[in-house]
Amino acid sequence: MPDAPQAQEMPQETPREHFLLFVAIPPPEVVARIEAAWQLAQRRDRFRRATLHMTILPVIRTPQLQPWMAEALGRPLEGLDFPAFDLVLDQLTTFGPPRRRDRPLVLVGRQENPAPDALCQTLWQRLAGAGLGVPKHRVTPHVTLAYGKPLPPQGIAVPPVHWRVDQLTLIDSLQGLGRHVPLARWPLR
Repeated sequence: MPDAPQAQEMPQETPREHFLLFVAIPPPEVVARIEAAWQLAQRRDRFRRATLHMTILPVIRTPQLQPWMAEALGRPLEGLDFPAFDLVLDQLTTFGPPRRRDRPLVLVGRQENPAPDALCQTLWQRLAGAGLGVPKHRVTPHVTLAYGKPLPPQGIAVPPVHWRVDQLTLIDSLQGLGRHVPLARWPLR
């Protein structure tokens, strides 16, 4: 498995649960452009710089991370040959049901891009083909920037953020701690 995990220092606090996901993580220069776009909303909601990502395929929620889990999820992806793709994100908007008090405030693209969902379906087919019971998922390309009261219903247009997505990462999202631990990475070609 490419870039197998290194020994990680475990946080002293205990997460409510572990949520394993395949994601794309923006590089630092893209994070800076995402943050500049967020500042245009002039909001005080906490910007989630340390955990910015685009979810490709959520895999499992578990109370305890077992050492074999990352390896079992990575094995079906050996030899993954999916092309890198370009993403353009240019609108701040709100996701989630209206009844939620703190809703996801996200950066999306107004132009449809099928590549993230195609990657999701490729991963799902490989994992399902290996006998892993991963739920089906569809991708709406976005990056969650904060949680808070909704943005205006029409959204907020921002200068386009261009992102060349060239890597897939399996992360452990430590629920309740606001931390992501990378477990493995695969290049997109």
